[in-house]
Amino acid sequence: MASRTVRDFQVGFDVSTIVDSWANANHYGFRGVAPDGTRNYQRGNGILTGAMPLTIQQSGQHVHLEAWIHANTVARISALFLIPTDMGIESGGVRGALPRSMARQSVNALLAQLGQPPIA
Repeated sequence: MASRTVRDFQVGFDVSTIVDSWANANHYGFRGVAPDGTRNYQRGNGILTGAMPLTIQQSGQHVHLEAWIHANTVARISALFLIPTDMGIESGGVRGALPRSMARQSVNALLAQLGQPPIA
């Protein structure tokens, strides 16, 4: 399993307003903008289910999106280090199944608003 789920696609509009609205509706907090224009969001703090970061960057019509689950050290210790620090949100396997499912459902709602196919 990849450490991050990545989607690259083209759109003919600015995605930031849609993403900000989606983030607010899905409990993703805005974490700031990197110098390269990447917008950072995160749901949760990693205590109960693992933090769910999402980054999105738009350059012209090209959009680059990354989503993953981040397990903190406490969660990894309690799972006897059987879960990785970062894991993508695709379906499959039992490691981190609940947080991956939660993140995938939220991110798929965003992708639908952007006219993109869902993550399986």
